[in-house]
Amino acid sequence: MGKAKAAKLQRAPDPEAELDTPQACSLPRDEKLFLRKVSIPLPTMARNGGRGLSKQLQAAEDAAVQQAIATLDKYNMCILHNALSPDALDTITTEFEEMLDLNGDAAIGEKDASKRSGTRMYNCACQVGPNCGFCGWRVGSERTKRLLDLQYPHERTEAMSVWRRVVTEMGVDHVARVEVVTSHRGCRNQDWHVDAPRGLTTIFAMVDVDLPKGPTQMDFTIPFSAILEGAPKVKKPEDAPDTVHAAMPVCSVLMFNANASHRGTANISTGPRPILVLDCSPPCPDAVSYTHLTLPTKRIV
Repeated sequence: MGKAKAAKLQRAPDPEAELDTPQACSLPRDEKLFLRKVSIPLPTMARNGGRGLSKQLQAAEDAAVQQAIATLDKYNMCILHNALSPDALDTITTEFEEMLDLNGDAAIGEKDASKRSGTRMYNCACQVGPNCGFCGWRVGSERTKRLLDLQYPHERTEAMSVWRRVVTEMGVDHVARVEVVTSHRGCRNQDWHVDAPRGLTTIFAMVDVDLPKGPTQMDFTIPFSAILEGAPKVKKPEDAPDTVHAAMPVCSVLMFNANASHRGTANISTGPRPILVLDCSPPCPDAVSYTHLTLPTKRIV
């Protein structure tokens, strides 16, 4: 075959390939295209020393909030890039590592917590049960609480971070759980499951999450409840794949319908994949104050 003919048979370059994150490059083409539709870059301009937002940043965040809500309404998932600053992530990671517990009762979907472990930092009264008996924030998580914008109720929504504005405007701003779920090296696929009847599951990437790390995989083929009560069952949009791996760079946040079927996939990389998980739901009558602290930290060396 001549060079000219071979060149014609080659696939034309994708003009939007630069929209793909490095973590998504190894995904099938239909999944990469879908992630472009649901991914929203947040402005990286610094907030004004905690004293408020510049008009430029405020306008950019306002637009991102509305885009995220529209994306969730259409696709039931979205990914916000740059949702955490590197400094904030370092602080949260430091507090989490002081609490990391690899005892058997920390295992999630595995017999051995050295494969997949959960480190609960906050627990609402509605979450208290045999596997997690405490209520409130664990001592040692104070900075995480502040950096996640959970230290006090806001009087003005524009003072909130973008992800919090999204859950607030969608009526699911009750945070029932804050937990770091770590898929360690060799962790297997989770079983398919849902997190709640209603609400949003919010997952912050604490490391780059590519396919070998075991990203969250969504299954849109099974009808699920709408995010808010009163809406009909949700069916897969025509322009969505049957399943998609939510590969994303560090400091991004994945938000998806808590009633949609999903699973954490196998970690076949050489390192752990910690993610910070928040369950965001409609108002809870058993909610405890975000300022309450309980339990000392515990570290297993």
